[in-house]
This record gives sequence, C-alpha cells and structure tokens, in this order.
Amino acid sequence: MRNSNLLYAALLLAVFCVPFAYSSECPDFTLEDMEGELFTLSDYFGEGPLLISFWATWCQPCKKELPHLQAMLDKYRDDGFKLITIAEDSPKSQAKIAPYVASKKFSFTVLLDPDNEILHLLQGNTLPFQVLLDSDGNIVETHQGYSPGDEVILVKKIEKLISGESIDE
Repeated sequence: MRNSNLLYAALLLAVFCVPFAYSSECPDFTLEDMEGELFTLSDYFGEGPLLISFWATWCQPCKKELPHLQAMLDKYRDDGFKLITIAEDSPKSQAKIAPYVASKKFSFTVLLDPDNEILHLLQGNTLPFQVLLDSDGNIVETHQGYSPGDEVILVKKIEKLISGESIDE
C-alpha cells in the first residue's frame, strides 16, 4: 500500500511539474508596454520566430544578455524575427525601466509584468528567462539564466526557425 501511494505521488508530480513540452501552444496574454498601450501576444504570430525574454533592471545577467538580444533583432528583423522583452521590475522600480532602455538605445518592445503573472504562467522562476516560439506561436524551447555564449546557441536556433527547420535537427 505504501509503495502504491509513493508511485501515485510521483505520477502526480510528473504530470503537474513538467515544464511546457516543446511544440506546445504558448498561452496568449495581454500586457501594457512602457507607454501604457496594450500588447496582445497572438497579434505577433505568423511572420517568423518570436523570442520572449523576461528581465529586470536589477538583474546583472539580464543586463549582459540584452545587448545580444538587440543585435539579434537588428540582424534578423527583416527575416520575420520578433523580440518581446518583459520587465519584471516591481512597481517601485518600474521608473528605472524607460531610462535604462533609452540609455542603451534598445529598440525592442518592452512590456511590464510587475506581479510576475506572465513569468509564472510560462513557468519561469529565474531571470533572465526566455521562451522561443515558432511562427505559429508554439513553444519550441525555454531557457533560464544567461552565460556568455548562450547567445551563439540561440542565434543558431533562430536561424533554423527562420529557414523552416526544426531546432532539434
């Protein structure tokens, strides 16, 4: 009896704690950008891969990663690649977001998620956190954290998605 309870508990954990499987549809959401305009994720599906990157002004690895993400956007924008960043700063520190973005001359979309609702919806728990979607809005990969060189691997995956290949190939 005790072993069957342990097996049952293990199965429940496996079912409810597994992150999104590759090629699962990304849940749609709507957030405000820095100017207070509403942004709906599904409006950006259809043309090419989409990267959602969660960050915060207090996150040092995020600050190291963001220039690489801007370079990717600059290089692949004409191929349909889109980049959406979601700032996880609390309401207290949100005033720092716009000056930081302007000082770095970032041109990507910045949305606000002060209560971490979308981060948790997509099962992120460490910043930076990335969700890579194909052009149909399916999650093909998630990644937590940043180490130098991660951007090289990400570029290869974006290039594969742009060319219509699976990132598993």
